[in-house]
Amino acid sequence: MKLKILFDRERIDDRFESGWGLSYLLDDTLFDTGEKFDYLLKNIQEFGVSLDAIKKLIISHNHWNHRAGIEELLKLRDDLKIYACSDFFQEFKPKLNLSNSIEVVNFMQISKDIYTTGPFKTLYKASPMLEQAVVVKTKKGISIICACAHMSLIELINRVKFLFANQKINFLIGGFHLIDTDNRLIEYIVKEVKKMGIESIAPSHCSGYEATRLFKELYGKNFIEIKTGMVIDL
Repeated sequence: MKLKILFDRERIDDRFESGWGLSYLLDDTLFDTGEKFDYLLKNIQEFGVSLDAIKKLIISHNHWNHRAGIEELLKLRDDLKIYACSDFFQEFKPKLNLSNSIEVVNFMQISKDIYTTGPFKTLYKASPMLEQAVVVKTKKGISIICACAHMSLIELINRVKFLFANQKINFLIGGFHLIDTDNRLIEYIVKEVKKMGIESIAPSHCSGYEATRLFKELYGKNFIEIKTGMVIDL
């Protein structure tokens, strides 16, 4: 399965927009919408993807830079099926027609090889929030795709190991939320992730430069630097 990096912090060249937030595309399933709809739409067009080919949207969590421009998107695609946590719907149901949407409350299958972990209850700046991640099954093993991992990478990996017992985790990709974390804790988390059997790693978005550097040192050829405009073979 191919993962298209529609939006992230870095870019492969100036044809693409980049910034704060992320948006990835898995077949017909969009994961988050980034910080601005104009950026997302431009990048989709640069990839040569038709908006009509996107059938589903998974919102990882209800922060602006992961669901920005959703009003504009739904004006163009009001039939888009949205999978999101309850706090997203509490904010947007009064504003939008979300009749074709599903509130995620547990682990569930989205399509043939794409799943959501179900919501994690966590905190951001002392405020409660919900966040879900995506799991993809491929011939190479399991890929975990997260947006910010506010729940912590360790908790996320443990849930996926429980849900997909005895299956190899080939890839961990996305924002790891280590940008403002103490260096000693970053070192511990990086080593623990490796011990947990994650074969390849691709930190992006909010992972932070120190965590990215340490993962690159530890993983070597199994480290991928994520940039907008890339296509990754899962």
